[in-house]
Amino acid sequence: MSHERFYSRANGPTLHRVNSVRWLDEVSPRHLAGGGDPRHVTEHLLASGWSNHSVPGFPHVLLESPGGRLHLTLEPQPDPHHAWWCIHPAEDRAWWSAQFGGHTPVEMIAGFTDALDSPAPEHDVGLWDLAVHRGWTLLRNGKEKAAVSPDETALLSLVPSMSEAPQWRWTVQVSAPLPEGERRRIWNAAVDETAPATALAGFVTALTEPGTLLRDEGQIPALAFGYLDSQRSAVTPEQHRRRHLQRLEAARRPGSPEPSPSVPPPSPPRSLSRHRKPR
Repeated sequence: MSHERFYSRANGPTLHRVNSVRWLDEVSPRHLAGGGDPRHVTEHLLASGWSNHSVPGFPHVLLESPGGRLHLTLEPQPDPHHAWWCIHPAEDRAWWSAQFGGHTPVEMIAGFTDALDSPAPEHDVGLWDLAVHRGWTLLRNGKEKAAVSPDETALLSLVPSMSEAPQWRWTVQVSAPLPEGERRRIWNAAVDETAPATALAGFVTALTEPGTLLRDEGQIPALAFGYLDSQRSAVTPEQHRRRHLQRLEAARRPGSPEPSPSVPPPSPPRSLSRHRKPR
């Protein structure tokens, strides 16, 4: 059954049609860019050998890793603050989970999922050092630690979980300040400390990366307006589509490096902004 005749976001980026997306914006800080296209995660996993167990006619995605070790579920909820994405082992032993809200940028989720099959690091990954090196401010409260983004809208924390088997959990809370000290939630995520170390490091690396993200019209959550910079990108939708296809092709060739983009990377943010709110 073909869906190319439908006016739908299903027709991009893989089946991008001329004029279906007129331009792309470069958005920073990247944690305010919105979810983006989920196929950045799901199509890459399918190209990497994951199998699709989704139920036709129901709005969700169910993927299983080769060998049936891991499950990924994407189930949109009425509330975007709830966990739309969940990755966890398929069996109860060595249980851990990674959960991401609806507005979590897919590039950050891909930072986690792309590294699931990577070998364990020989040494502990210094996630706090990584965040601080990229301009995040380290906070301490007794044994608990946290780091806040340079714009103070994202908080990375390591906190004890409330589960029956106590363990530590990495959490991210992204919110915008409101009058009288309140905050407006945008998205949140939680990854158990027992999750694969390379995947956890991949997520934190993607979260704290200072560069921009590309988004097309209507993909930026309204909750973030006034707290982000958005500039028209020199990268065309067709060039963005080719990058996506190159990423999938690299996933189909195990052991091959991720190809270099055939077009220039997004330019750094400029001084003028269409969506920046004075502070």
